[in-house]
Amino acid sequence: MDPSSPGSLGIAISEAVEIAAMNADTKYCLGSVLNHVLHHQTVIGEECLKQMEAIGETPDFIIGCTGGGSNFAGLSFPFIREKLKGKMNPVIRAVEPAACPSLTKGVYTYDLVIQQG
Repeated sequence: MDPSSPGSLGIAISEAVEIAAMNADTKYCLGSVLNHVLHHQTVIGEECLKQMEAIGETPDFIIGCTGGGSNFAGLSFPFIREKLKGKMNPVIRAVEPAACPSLTKGVYTYDLVIQQG
């Protein structure tokens, strides 16, 4: 490990898998990165739909944060489904923090560290 490295999700996952593999009483389950995460994250959007329905409203805007994308997808996908069915027409926007933009200014790269020796 390099303490001056800003780290990454890939490195964090690799370290977690390594620790789990060294301990017989430990298991590792992915909570992000894979498609199944989007499925369980949509509980957020489904709950929002139900709450809006309970008060007889539809949203004008859906705004969600991005990073890895699962939070935004979880919120927006149920609303996108309803929009595609013609049941509502909200404006849907993804936003990102200016301090660590991953969509507009982030560096597209792989988690690949090459050791020079």
